[in-house]
Amino acid sequence: MTKQCRNHNIRFSMSDEAAVQAWERLHSAEVEKDFKSKNAFVVAAINDYYERHLAEQNDPYLESREKEDAFADRIVEAVEKKVLANIPALIGNVVIASGMNLTVGAFEMTSTGTQVTEVPNKIGKTAEENLFPEEPEENDLLDFSFGM
Repeated sequence: MTKQCRNHNIRFSMSDEAAVQAWERLHSAEVEKDFKSKNAFVVAAINDYYERHLAEQNDPYLESREKEDAFADRIVEAVEKKVLANIPALIGNVVIASGMNLTVGAFEMTSTGTQVTEVPNKIGKTAEENLFPEEPEENDLLDFSFGM
């Protein structure tokens, strides 16, 4: 009958910085949270490291391509953010370039720019009357004397 388990002791020298870092990672809260046991973490770490080692042996440019891919991903992300941030301005430019006439309140926007025109609003006043009324409405609560 053969043994189902094998045992290997590992020493972590506290004078070696890499060994101290490995010890701290092995006993970290993340390892306890993400793995069933410290043994499961060590097995996964060894297998992942060795698979990566073999992949780099078979493809010496693997690390360079990964860095290039990460760099390209960062560029794409930055461009996407910039494009999304500029969508309102882009839509405005398309509307202006297309020569569409849009009436907004008392203003009329044309492809030549924003112009105040005699566009009546809902109550029949022109843009000039809306922007510069001659006198305020009569109201007993308004006092324009400013303490004079």
